[in-house]
Parts: sequence; structure tokens; C-alpha cells
Amino acid sequence: MERIPDDAIVVRGGRNRPEDLRRGIGTHPSGVTGISVECGEGLSVEELSASIPHGQIGVTTVGAIRAAGGDVIRTSGRSPQHATLTGLTPDEIGLLLNPTIPRLSQQLSEPE
Repeated sequence: MERIPDDAIVVRGGRNRPEDLRRGIGTHPSGVTGISVECGEGLSVEELSASIPHGQIGVTTVGAIRAAGGDVIRTSGRSPQHATLTGLTPDEIGLLLNPTIPRLSQQLSEPE
């Protein structure tokens, strides 16, 4: 199994409140239980959030997730950068992914 480097960026769509995260936790077909994220090394937040259908995103790093006691495991999904964040409670995940920010591609498309 590929170990994702600590400096890889992790992006999750939505407001990432604990109650939202509780609803999002599930078991991936590979057997990993957690929440879906997009994760990649050497990719920008904009690139990682391109397949996310939400207007808000939470951003952290794999290293921050590991420091909190969790991990990020590469799993299949909508994009080649799909992964599953595992090993943390919804409250802990919410602290890492908040405050959320508007998706950059949405910022660029909105009139001033």
C-alpha cells in the first residue's frame, strides 16, 4: 500500500461541521472506514478540489492528520486523488478542516 507523504494536501468538500462529518463516515469497499477526501502531493488546492461538487472546502495536510492520531489511505473514488481519512472522530476532523474556504474555481467565476 502506498504511503502518502506527510506534506500532501488533503481537501474535503462541504462545511465540515462535526454533524456533517458524522453523516459522511462510512466503510469504503476496500474495508477502510472513514470519510472521503481528495489528497495529493505536488497538486494545488484548486486541482484537488476540481471534482468536489461543494462551494466550500476544508484543507489540511496528511501530516496534521497523522499528528492528531489519524491517517489518510489511498482508496478508489471519483478521481485518481481519492483517499479515505480514517482514525479520527468527527469533532477532531472538524477541527482540522475548519475554517472552510470558498472553492477557488468558484471565486474566479463569480462577478465582482
